[in-house]
Amino acid sequence: MNADAKSLEDTGLEYLGQPALRTGELARVSESLHARERLLVASARASRLLLEAPDLRAAIPDVLALLGEAAHVDSVKVMESRRGDEGQPQLVVTAAWSAPGVNSPMSVGTTICMAEDSCTPVFQELRAGRSVCFSKVDVCPEALAPLGVVHGAHALTKAIVPIFLAGEFIGVLGFDNARQERPIDASELAALETAAGVIGAALHRERLVDDVRRERERAAEERAAELARANAVIRANLERLAGQTDLHSFMGHMLLEATRQFDAISGAVIVLKESTQEWAIVAHARGGELATPFMPRTIPVAGSVFTQRIAALNAPVHLEIASDSDEIWPGLLAFQRRSGALSTVLYPLIFGGQNIGFLAMSFTRLATDVQRSELLVALAQQATLAVQLTRVAAAAKEAAVLMERARIGQEIHDGLAQAFTGILMQLGAAEEFPLCKKRDSALSLILSRVRGLARDGLADARRSVMALRLDQTRRKGLELALRQLAERSTVPGGVTCTFEGGGISTGLRPEHEHELLRIAQEAVSNAVRHAHPHTVRISMLTEDAHWEMSVADDGVGMEQRPEQYAREGFGLSSMRQRAGAIGGEWSIESQPGHGTRVSVRILKQAA
Repeated sequence: MNADAKSLEDTGLEYLGQPALRTGELARVSESLHARERLLVASARASRLLLEAPDLRAAIPDVLALLGEAAHVDSVKVMESRRGDEGQPQLVVTAAWSAPGVNSPMSVGTTICMAEDSCTPVFQELRAGRSVCFSKVDVCPEALAPLGVVHGAHALTKAIVPIFLAGEFIGVLGFDNARQERPIDASELAALETAAGVIGAALHRERLVDDVRRERERAAEERAAELARANAVIRANLERLAGQTDLHSFMGHMLLEATRQFDAISGAVIVLKESTQEWAIVAHARGGELATPFMPRTIPVAGSVFTQRIAALNAPVHLEIASDSDEIWPGLLAFQRRSGALSTVLYPLIFGGQNIGFLAMSFTRLATDVQRSELLVALAQQATLAVQLTRVAAAAKEAAVLMERARIGQEIHDGLAQAFTGILMQLGAAEEFPLCKKRDSALSLILSRVRGLARDGLADARRSVMALRLDQTRRKGLELALRQLAERSTVPGGVTCTFEGGGISTGLRPEHEHELLRIAQEAVSNAVRHAHPHTVRISMLTEDAHWEMSVADDGVGMEQRPEQYAREGFGLSSMRQRAGAIGGEWSIESQPGHGTRVSVRILKQAA
C-alpha cells in the first residue's frame, strides 16, 4: 500500500486502487489532514497555556478559542457533569467560546438538564469514552438539542467529546457548526479527543491542587485547634500553679489533663527526692481519675532497675509493652498488662541539665506520635517548673528556719548565757565574805548549790547556742563537730561526754552531716537534762554497708516504752524526722535504770 492509500485509510476513506484519484476526494483528504494537524498544534499550545497559567479556569476560554479556530467551528463549550437538587444528572457550561459574529445564547453557568433515559444510547457511548457526532441528517435526540443552539437554531454539525478525570466521566467538550455543514471524519475526531484529554488533564491537576490545598487547610485547622486546646490547658495549669503551693495537688491536676488530652489509660508523675534519695510517685491517674497506685510509691535511687535503665534519659522515649518486657518499677508491668496497655511514653523532667523526674503515660495503642507533641512538651515543662518551685520554696523555708535559729541562739548567748555568767561572778564575790568562807555553814552550802545550778544553766545555754548554729559541719567536718559537742557537753564533777570513732570519713553530703550533728546535739541535750547520767558516749562507727552514729548514756532510762516518748516528745520526734529526711534509719533503746541509746544508720550507697 502506497503513502497516498495509507493516508486515505487513516482518514477513514476507502482505497479504490485506481491509478488516479478524483480531484474532489484528494482535496477532502488534504483538508482532513490539515485539520488534524491544526488541531494537534492547537492542542499542544493549549497544553502549554494551561500548564503556565496561574489561574486554570481563567485560561480555559483562551484554550477553547485556540481549539475552535483550529477546528473551524462556530462555538466550543466545556460542560461539566453535576447533580441537581434531586440527584438528577445535569451538564453545566463552565467555559464557552464563540466565533466572531456568532452569538450563542448559552454562556458560562448555563445549566442544562439532561434526561439520560431519553437518550440512553448516546450517554452510554459518552460514558464508555467514545465521542458522538451529529449532522442535520442525523436523528438527534430531543434531549441533546439544547447543546447545539446557535443563533436561535440548532447546529448543522455537532461533535460531543467526553472528558474523563482519573477514569471518571466529568463532562463533555462540544464543537458546533451552525453556518455550514461540515462532517467530522475519524482523523479530526481523534484530534478533538486529544484536545479534550488536554483539558481533562488540566482539570485533573486543578483537582489535585485543590485536594492538596484542602488537606493543608484541614491540617492547619487541626493544628490551630490543637494549639488552642494546648494554650487553654497551659493557661489553666499556670493559673493553678500560681494559686496552689502543694506539689501533689498541682501534679494531680496536670496529670489528669495530660491523660485526657492524649487519651491515655493511666499516667504517673515520678519525682526524685534528694533528701531521701528515692524516686517517688507524687501523682497517679487511671480511668480519668486520680487514684492510689497499685505499685509501691517509692523505690531507692541506689541499686534500682529504674535508675539503671531510665534515670539517665534526657529525651522522651516510647516503650512497647511485650510479653518479655523488663520490669522497670516493681508491680508496673503486671498493672499495665491487666489494663491492656501496649505502650508507655516516658518524658524526662530536666532542670539545669539534671533529671529531676518523669511524666509517664500508658496507652492501649502504639503512641509514637505522643512523644513529639508540643502539648506534652509544655506540660512536662510545667511539671518541671512545679518541682523546682517546690524545691525553692522548701529551701527558702529552711533558710528562714535557720535564720530564726541563729537569731534565737544569739539571744540565748547574749541573754541567758550572760545572765548565768553574771550570777556566777556575783556568787564568787559573795563567797569572799568571812561568813561565807565557813565551809560547814548553811549559807556556804546554799551558795555552793546555787553555783552548781548556775553552772548547769550556763552549760545548757551554751549547748543550746551550739545546737542552733547554722552549719558547723560545712566548715569543720562531722567528726570535729562531734568532738567539740562532747567537749562542751562535759560538766566537771557532773557529766563526762566522750567521742569515739576518729578517722572516719562518711562521704555524706554536708547537708546530711549537718542533720546528723543536730540529732547528736538533741540526744546529748535530752540525756543531760532528763537522764542524769554520769557518762554520755557519742560514737561514729562503720559497718560493711552502713554508717552508724549513736549517743548512749548510763542514766535512769525510760519508765515507759521509748516509742511512746517518741510520739509525745518534740525532741525525739524531731530526731526521727531529721533521720528520715536524709534516708537514715532512726532507733531508740532504753530500759529503766540502764540508760538510753539513740542511733541513726545510713546506707553507704546513699553517700
